[in-house]
Amino acid sequence: MLLQLDVSNYALIEDLSLEFCPRLNVLSGETGAGKSIVIGALGLLLGDRATTGQIRQGEERALMEAIFAVEPKKMAPLVPIMEEAGLPLEDELILSREIFSSGRSVSRVNGRAVPLFLLKKLGQHLVDLHGQHEHQSLLNPRYHLALLDDFGGEELNAARKKVADSYRRWQELNKQWETLGRDSGQRERRIDMLNYQINEITAAGLEPGEEEELATQEKILAHSERLSTCLLQAYTDLFAGDGASDVAPAVADRLPAAGNLVEEAALIDPALAPLAASLRSIATQLQELSLELKMYIDNIVFDPAELGRVQERLALIANLKQKYGATLEQVLEYLHQAKQELEELENSAELVIKLKPRIAAAEKQYREDAALLTGLRREAAALLEKELQPVLVELALSGAKFVVQIDPREEPTSRGMDRVGFMFSANPGESVKPLAKIISGGETSRVMLALKTILAQQDRIPTLIFDEVDTGIGGATIQTVAEKLSLLSRHHQVVCVTHSAQIAAFADRHYRLYKEIAGERTLTRAGRLQPEERRLEIARMLDGAGINRVSLQHVDQLLGRAVDFKKD
Repeated sequence: MLLQLDVSNYALIEDLSLEFCPRLNVLSGETGAGKSIVIGALGLLLGDRATTGQIRQGEERALMEAIFAVEPKKMAPLVPIMEEAGLPLEDELILSREIFSSGRSVSRVNGRAVPLFLLKKLGQHLVDLHGQHEHQSLLNPRYHLALLDDFGGEELNAARKKVADSYRRWQELNKQWETLGRDSGQRERRIDMLNYQINEITAAGLEPGEEEELATQEKILAHSERLSTCLLQAYTDLFAGDGASDVAPAVADRLPAAGNLVEEAALIDPALAPLAASLRSIATQLQELSLELKMYIDNIVFDPAELGRVQERLALIANLKQKYGATLEQVLEYLHQAKQELEELENSAELVIKLKPRIAAAEKQYREDAALLTGLRREAAALLEKELQPVLVELALSGAKFVVQIDPREEPTSRGMDRVGFMFSANPGESVKPLAKIISGGETSRVMLALKTILAQQDRIPTLIFDEVDTGIGGATIQTVAEKLSLLSRHHQVVCVTHSAQIAAFADRHYRLYKEIAGERTLTRAGRLQPEERRLEIARMLDGAGINRVSLQHVDQLLGRAVDFKKD
């Protein structure tokens, strides 16, 4: 739901902050006080077109920011939108938009700059704004199908899921047929290519881990002379000495004498016995080391031919890696996949023959499922029209006619073969036409209020905003509108801009917008009303400036009636 809306330097607003409750929020105020400005600011956050003329005079930029509380489990449609944008979906979602006098506009989600269309996509799932605004789901034909399906309940939605499943199976089989059977020339070219690639890799006789072993061999062969020099010198120093009388003998020759001396010292101090043992062990290890070094040195061979063979092999592997994978293992995996694809393609003629009846059966199943879904939708449409008509009468639209039109689609879709559109006629005798083309703002709000009242528990959009819902109506109808808004707020957060005292009496939170002169500037302000302030505001809405005891008694009656209604 919408927790908070902050607006600065927008139109007549210098700095405005509104905090909303989960139920029915009312914005009231005299004509021109700025109620429509607040709705306009929210519209910009939902992706409306911005102009520099909306920036408060004398300022360089305007800022709009809204904070929404989000329950990810209940707002599943938001998850893929946020994931696509690389943003985590957290418990709070902050949408903001800045408009600069240069004409530039910056949109942000949770502090990160994003394209404007992302605000639009998110807003469609967060807010339904009804009045003279483009964000109404009622005016979006794509939403009509979802509204009808939600109204149809579990049976219809189960049928819709069945249609989606059968459509997916049908399309998967079609895709297989297109791959295997449609273009025989392309298939033969692919077979030739796969045969060439398989033969090339197979002829190389690759073995897992071979490249590492070859690289080690190449290094040894390429540096065999240096390897021989280093090890011979080490062997001489350790074991052979150089035979010159003025040079100390080899380490291996000197170590036993050193050991004898330490053993003699250990006879004096037994604590030296472990050192003597260590020297004996080292002497033994040196003897073993001498044999290993001698054998390694004797086996060192400088073989240019072998080096060339290893380097050629490594070059072959590098060439295959360049074509088929970054590593030797990936090349071998490509070989495995190529063999599988080749087998499938070589058997494709037989597979195509088997696929055709399966495709026909899948299409038949889809069309049967879609026909059943269409029937359920027609039943739901008739029931929706029936239930909606008396509500329209209650909302002073007694001559109006609402029709759910279901037409067949030319192309199958995962949602069936139906195109659903809401049709409307405001006056008796007039033919129904698409709702979005002929309905006025006040009528839209009331029709949507009627629909939302019926669909309250199925509708997933958490925040509903009604602007001009009281336009052109009064008396008992206004009271009905107020009661339905209150009922709707049990399932949704509702924000209502109104001039009606009856609607204001049902508010769970009430803001009054007013103009204030500061210096030579006119500013729009907002005040959250406390109980007594609210009484006076509702009295003003009833009788204008002439507030008296009678008008306050009337206010108390309205407030009491609202309290009693909410108890039911």
